[in-house]
Amino acid sequence: MKKSIVVLAIAALLFISCKKEDAASTVEAKNTDQVGIVVGKSANIEMVKKVTAMAENSDFPNFKASFAPNAVIHDNMNDITIEENIKILEDLKAQGLKISLGKKPLVWENINDKPDEKTGVKNYVFSYYGATFSKGDKSVVINYNMIFAIKDGKIVEEWDIYDSAPILNLLK
Repeated sequence: MKKSIVVLAIAALLFISCKKEDAASTVEAKNTDQVGIVVGKSANIEMVKKVTAMAENSDFPNFKASFAPNAVIHDNMNDITIEENIKILEDLKAQGLKISLGKKPLVWENINDKPDEKTGVKNYVFSYYGATFSKGDKSVVINYNMIFAIKDGKIVEEWDIYDSAPILNLLK
């Protein structure tokens, strides 16, 4: 009887240890098509949230400091500098337009295994906000999609994609 219990115990231990190895090897295996990872929390994500809050609150000196000196912003496919972007935001504010970004954006970071050959960027933060634009008693809510290329703690490139027609209608 003792031999049977010992044999069963050894068999159970072997079975359990084999299961743990299988689980570990599954986690470690990398898909051959995988080129990076996606994270939901990072210093870059927090920086992007702060930068968008700075733009919303017209904190332009700190906003500008978050960008590399030669950063390019692709505003609905129009390439502009950070200075030009700030001028647009100041002009909108001067025309009485208020911008309020939603408090629960979708934000994540893609971290590529290898940097882009042209730019050296490995980190891209993607964000989707419900943005409210208002003037007087009129307002519109649009989807505001932004992608930030980040290198050495600075934004080096940004892509903003949104429907500008409702915003222009508010300014009429």
